[in-house]
Amino acid sequence: MRTFSSVLLGACLLGASAAQAAIYVAGDKSPETRLCVSAAMDNAFGFVMKMRQSHLTTRYIAHRISCNGKNITAFAYDAGNIQNYRKLSRYNRSYVEIKDLAQVPALKATGTVVVIQGGSEALFISN
Repeated sequence: MRTFSSVLLGACLLGASAAQAAIYVAGDKSPETRLCVSAAMDNAFGFVMKMRQSHLTTRYIAHRISCNGKNITAFAYDAGNIQNYRKLSRYNRSYVEIKDLAQVPALKATGTVVVIQGGSEALFISN
């Protein structure tokens, strides 16, 4: 029985090390792109530090920053960074969160490199 457990544990560890998450690479050096990469990859503390360095408010970031054509809040969720998603979703008035306790967001084990292009959406007021 111990041999079977050891073999099963080894197979699980081997499978976990073979599965790689996507790597996010900045497409340019704009502050918006840096925030997008940080929202996808950094922990909550690192993301807050990047937001402070950008001199933009959290509300502005949550509403106006887009990453590869997607809102930064949804982008952080799709990247699997739930801590940063929760931080941004508090400030995003147009984003609705429905919690499903039985469902956990799946991380894609792709091993691919994703190039991120960040930008800010302009606010147009017409008369």
